[in-house]
Amino acid sequence: MSFNWFDLIVAFGILQGVVSSGLLLRKGTVSTASKFLIALLLISSMLSFKILLHTLKLWDTNSFRYFPLAIDLVIQPLIYLYVRSLTSRIFFWRDKTWLNFVPAALFMTHALIVYFLVLPEISFVQKDALAEVWHFNQVKQLEDYLSVVSGFVYGYFSLVSVQRYRRWLKDNVSDTNYATFNWLKHVLLLTGLLGLVLFINVFTDHAFYTRSSFLRWQIFYVYLSVLTYYLAYKGLQGQSLPQPVAVNHENQSSDVLRFTMEELEAAKRTILAALREDRVFLDNELTLQKLAQQLQLSVALTSTVINKDLNQSFRTLINTYRVDEVKTKLKDPRYSHLSILGIALESGFNSEASFYRIFKTATGHSPKRYLKL
Repeated sequence: MSFNWFDLIVAFGILQGVVSSGLLLRKGTVSTASKFLIALLLISSMLSFKILLHTLKLWDTNSFRYFPLAIDLVIQPLIYLYVRSLTSRIFFWRDKTWLNFVPAALFMTHALIVYFLVLPEISFVQKDALAEVWHFNQVKQLEDYLSVVSGFVYGYFSLVSVQRYRRWLKDNVSDTNYATFNWLKHVLLLTGLLGLVLFINVFTDHAFYTRSSFLRWQIFYVYLSVLTYYLAYKGLQGQSLPQPVAVNHENQSSDVLRFTMEELEAAKRTILAALREDRVFLDNELTLQKLAQQLQLSVALTSTVINKDLNQSFRTLINTYRVDEVKTKLKDPRYSHLSILGIALESGFNSEASFYRIFKTATGHSPKRYLKL
């Protein structure tokens, strides 16, 4: 048995997944999202071991021939449930949630039956013949196809969950401590591209009976190792969702039809006065519902004015005023005793990283660069 660079990368990914799972378990209270992440890391590690069975020639040993690892269909629903638990204010495990894992359970049951049936056989020829009686290769082919379809379906709904959360965040919350999960969106998109690689592998392997696709499988498993490491890093970093405030989602589409031009204009003046005169944006935990309550307006009316009349999301509107406040204070000698971060905190921001990102997006310059202009 000898290791090459590919085996070392995959082995490191497996070790990273197992160790990180243990570290997450030792954190004390384990959140629902962390539980899904732990399961995802362990399953990813087991999936990576499948390729080592062949590259390390373990497949040619009696104990590992037809070793039951029919877990390809577990990854996709785990990713989806992990995303849902991160981006939902309240996530419940329901009885029907188990249905997501029924296909994987069926394939794993078949794999276990085949493994224990062929295990007593000494000859590999006899093992293969007995496995063929149980249609091992045909079932594996079906599992491969379903894995590709499942990946695209669950990947799509995972991306929808992230986008829905991000829209909710923009329309309701100004607190910059809330995770935007931009990294998660990028992971899902990149995983979708790698899903295409998997589709090419499965299609060419089964349609053309080719064995020349090992490089493509190497790319896939290297990415799986990198993804395992990255998810472990984010999990240990504490990428979780702060508990959102309860937002009253009124039926905005029907309410808009009831708003007169006079109501919209009056609400617009009230909102702008609250921003310009009362400087409500200095409240770093300001939400759409909180603003509406302070102004004695309905959430639907407040949201309509901001999104339609002012043509901005709530989050963008509030952060625009905060950035303007920072720009004013940076040039005001009375605030020269404060650091840039201190000014940002006084202006309504409560996250250093998000402040620098938002400021540069709004002005095109970093705060230090802006001071020199």
